[in-house]
Amino acid sequence: MTSSAPSPADPNPAGDHPRVAPTRHLSSRGLFVAFCVMIAVGLGVYALFPESIGGPPLPVRVSLDRAPLPTTGGKVAVLTDVVTVTSELDQPIGHLTIILNGHYEITQASPLQPGQSLTLPQAIFTDKRSNRRFEPETQRVTEVLVRGQLPSKSRGVSKFTFGGGEAQ
Repeated sequence: MTSSAPSPADPNPAGDHPRVAPTRHLSSRGLFVAFCVMIAVGLGVYALFPESIGGPPLPVRVSLDRAPLPTTGGKVAVLTDVVTVTSELDQPIGHLTIILNGHYEITQASPLQPGQSLTLPQAIFTDKRSNRRFEPETQRVTEVLVRGQLPSKSRGVSKFTFGGGEAQ
């Protein structure tokens, strides 16, 4: 006959089995959210610092000049500080974005055709954060960053620095 009394050596006299502390599990929804956050952070870094990511250069030429541009009425031209971007590619460049001094930008809706020059007044560039316009009378352009979609569908980026009006 066996005795049902607990033996003095038995550490669990009640007969319960030891339990492990519960561990946390990541639900499928949590995994999806974490994956989306990782993608958003990666795209955010790429959008903020495209030149540090690398990639092919965009085959364009940039110059800073003063040029006569027609007024809104179109009858009179006014001498204005401008940025001129010229395509050196034999195919159109789509999704063209031009950024002055890292803050003021403009996006061109239509593709830049081969050999075409795009001349824009510096005063139409707006700050990405505050929508303030660039003021050529009080500010000087020191850097122009040009981004666009190459025919291979990759994004090309070229950075130009200026000292006295000429790209370096």
